[in-house]
Amino acid sequence: MNIPFHRPDLPSDFNEIATESIQNGWLTTGKQVELFEHELATFLDVKHVVVVNSCTAALHLGLASQKFAPGSKFLVPNYTFVSTVECGEYIGMIPRLVDSAPDGFNIDLNQVEDMLKRETDIKAILPVHYGGIPVDMNAIFSLADQYNLFVLEDAAHALETVSNAGKVGNTNHGAAFSFYANKNLTTLGEGGAFATNNEVLAQSIKNLSLHGITKDGWKRFDSGAKWEYDIIDLGYKYNMPDMSASFGRWQLKQVNHWQTLRHAIVKQYVNGLKNLDGIRIPSYVPGDGNAWHLFVIQFKNTNWRLSRNEFIDELIKKGIGVSVHYKPIHMLDYYHKKLGYKSDDFPRSKDLFESVISLPLYPSLTQDELEYIISTIHELFEQYSV
Repeated sequence: MNIPFHRPDLPSDFNEIATESIQNGWLTTGKQVELFEHELATFLDVKHVVVVNSCTAALHLGLASQKFAPGSKFLVPNYTFVSTVECGEYIGMIPRLVDSAPDGFNIDLNQVEDMLKRETDIKAILPVHYGGIPVDMNAIFSLADQYNLFVLEDAAHALETVSNAGKVGNTNHGAAFSFYANKNLTTLGEGGAFATNNEVLAQSIKNLSLHGITKDGWKRFDSGAKWEYDIIDLGYKYNMPDMSASFGRWQLKQVNHWQTLRHAIVKQYVNGLKNLDGIRIPSYVPGDGNAWHLFVIQFKNTNWRLSRNEFIDELIKKGIGVSVHYKPIHMLDYYHKKLGYKSDDFPRSKDLFESVISLPLYPSLTQDELEYIISTIHELFEQYSV
């Protein structure tokens, strides 16, 4: 059997998303983008959404909109994908890395508060909802009020996530979403969105996303439209084309059903692997707000006669695609050299990196494939357990 780590959900007939605007020859940002933004805002229960070409772009624009001075600091989890950190460096900000909480994957809020007490030049915090697991946003917003921070949620994994502060995306600060190829919703492989209830912030993001221009292209060039425009800020080229938005609109119609399927798969993983001493599995709690973008198990080295990496190799040999989310920022060569961290400086992140394995989790995963993954893990444990 050959089971990829991810399998995209595609329409049986692409004419389903060949909308009138595209058929009439409009290929860049246009009416489909506007409709997609409106539908996403409804889904996220937020006032404003601006779609862009990646989550990285949304994160970058979120910080750029605040006009932070070069050299300003921002707090970011060490256990995340590099884009969470890069976005601040693009505008000359300095990242301050925070380890994961002792009992989870998300940012350690005790460390966050200690750093805020010690350092007065921290301007923003970027909490990451790892794998769709909600961060304690009530605590984050409380700290933001106390220390005058801009909160920019990295919600790349969290389209369906609900935190203790409500739906992720429904914020007076900002939240950035990813529509990359393997996310719970994709816009033809690449894409992202910025969500906020702040109208001024949303307008700033929209202007910055397309050269700092004051008017959308389709409004300038549509029949009867006026050509006049202005550049009001130093902007970027981050806009989303209509074809991507059309695909995203088609996917958005399926998201609730797909989330039901994800939950069913997670429950089967939990039930099938819960009695296996060689791994630690995530808990499944209905209604806990987890978007279940990832199903991550942790390998217990003391229970096996092979390493975590060798175990991954065995799964791949059996035809099961897996991944590792993520290599901590401080262990990446660029940041290791630039920031001078040692590999043991963030022990919780290092421990997670050396133990985690992401298993396939997507709506089209079949019952046969799911049972094969579970049975293969059991067979490998019988073969290689201590």
